[in-house]
Amino acid sequence: MSKKVSRRDFARTSVAAGAAAVALPGELFGKSVAPKNPAATTGAAAGKQAAIARRRITPPAQGLGYGGGDIGGRGVNEPLQDAAGGVQTAAISYPGGWTEGHTIPAEYYIDEKHYLADERFIGNHLWLMVDHESRLPNAGDYFTFEYGRGESVIILRDKAGAVKAYYNVCRHRGSRLCRHDEDPTPKDSRLSVKQLGHSGSTPVFRCPYHAWTYDLDGRLVAAYGMPADFDPAQNGLRPCHLRTAEGFIFVNFSREEPPDFEPAVSAMRTLGQRYGTAQLKVGARIQYPTRANWKLALENFLECYHCGPAHRSLVTTHDWDYSISAEQKARREPEMERWVPPQVRPGGTAGMGQATAAPGIVGRGFLRPGYITGSLDGKPVAPLLPNFKEYTHGFRETTTAWSTAYWAAYDDYVAVARFTPRGVAATDAEIIWLVNPTAREGKDYQIDRLTALWDVTMREDKWIVENNHQGIQCSGGYASGRYATHEVGRGSPGAFIKWYMTDVVPLEVRS
Repeated sequence: MSKKVSRRDFARTSVAAGAAAVALPGELFGKSVAPKNPAATTGAAAGKQAAIARRRITPPAQGLGYGGGDIGGRGVNEPLQDAAGGVQTAAISYPGGWTEGHTIPAEYYIDEKHYLADERFIGNHLWLMVDHESRLPNAGDYFTFEYGRGESVIILRDKAGAVKAYYNVCRHRGSRLCRHDEDPTPKDSRLSVKQLGHSGSTPVFRCPYHAWTYDLDGRLVAAYGMPADFDPAQNGLRPCHLRTAEGFIFVNFSREEPPDFEPAVSAMRTLGQRYGTAQLKVGARIQYPTRANWKLALENFLECYHCGPAHRSLVTTHDWDYSISAEQKARREPEMERWVPPQVRPGGTAGMGQATAAPGIVGRGFLRPGYITGSLDGKPVAPLLPNFKEYTHGFRETTTAWSTAYWAAYDDYVAVARFTPRGVAATDAEIIWLVNPTAREGKDYQIDRLTALWDVTMREDKWIVENNHQGIQCSGGYASGRYATHEVGRGSPGAFIKWYMTDVVPLEVRS
């Protein structure tokens, strides 16, 4: 006899305290749960330890960068663990007929019910990178960020200089305070409705429906005609969980306590401190709305098995063509040693384009001989970043939360990509390019040259990922396929898929 049970529910019920199992749901969400009586103390302690153990294995790994890598998280061949950290002994029957070493069954890409569950899980358990703080230079500056089918938050800088986030919903009747298009003002001058757009600067946020007005601290400062017992202090905007790190803004949509933040950004902090990302500015941004399920977008970014066939420019710059033989790579090694300065080689040479990293740390690699930075011709595209005095001929990269955000850092710019689920077949993809804060557009850098390498790469990725989704959705010929060798290992699509099919999708557990 089997029943559907989530990984979280399995964790709740698999820790024994004496002869009985202990289930403390509040503990698993980081809440303090007081025992009902002294005899429950032992069980509460066991539950707390279970919660701590569960938090250690639930968060997805921080990947090495584009193409994945061995950088933490549960590997493809590692056994599942129970909430106490021991090896799980219950028999597992994976849903949808999935077996380890294979891709995800079609229904989890194309069925609305699975997307809705994914959207809730990501919103509750992941920190999503939104943008760079330099987008909000002054008090009153704001922009909106959309997540999922309709969630929207206002990101703003208040009068004290702090970055805050509030749900983009009036507390009266639920109207949007800010639209998501460029110019929401009606073109017909006879119409009275006025509303803020998706970004700009304002001292207050005024609802277009009944004119309820909120200040930069989210307080309700104007609401006419309300009953005598109405308390404006209890009707301010609802805050959304927000954190900042190394100049980047992150949000989480949990209605309870948010997940731990530092584990999600530890690798990014290492990269951000080296490249001084907090002091940089956005030199360019391009959006790539992708008509495909979010999992396909992330799986693609977690492997470079496709790089040789699909990304000629990318593999030329980084030598990421995994289709060439080990003998061909070995013949190139002496040329790499002549090109990369000895003082920046990690224990000699890392090999042309070969990214190296300790678990949880930042990936590091070197560009092909003759290339100075990540550009189509290898030539510089912007002034050196403030933390650098000369070109190192290298790059560093990392991700958060299975590449929902990705950093590719060079000596003269940092490219940052984000992937945000918007629907069963819709993913927002965007890249921002960070440059020296003193760099002047048109004089010190040209946007087309700055963006060229990663723009063409993202256009290629958009093409192949949308094509991938169409094939899975429209063809009865799709069945879960085997991983290629390069798709197996920590930080790879294989590890991502195992995490998804075991931590996100409910399992059938048989005793």
